[in-house]
Amino acid sequence: MEPQPIVDKVAANVTYVGSGWAVIFGLSANEFAALVGAAVAVVGLLVNLWFKWQHLRIARTVAATRKQHEDEESCDLEEE
Repeated sequence: MEPQPIVDKVAANVTYVGSGWAVIFGLSANEFAALVGAAVAVVGLLVNLWFKWQHLRIARTVAATRKQHEDEESCDLEEE
């Protein structure tokens, strides 16, 4: 089976689904594109928030670990 007929079939199905959405919701191509763009922006915001939250969690862990090591070193120096 050649890949080109599969690509053509998928492209045709995507076109039909997009047309069906436009008919069901009564959207023009520009309105549909605006909604898709807004959805992509919201997903991008959520992904960005997730990674910033992960970064903050890692940074707090590193800071706590460094502080713990500094406290242990200062205790060792006081004992000597």
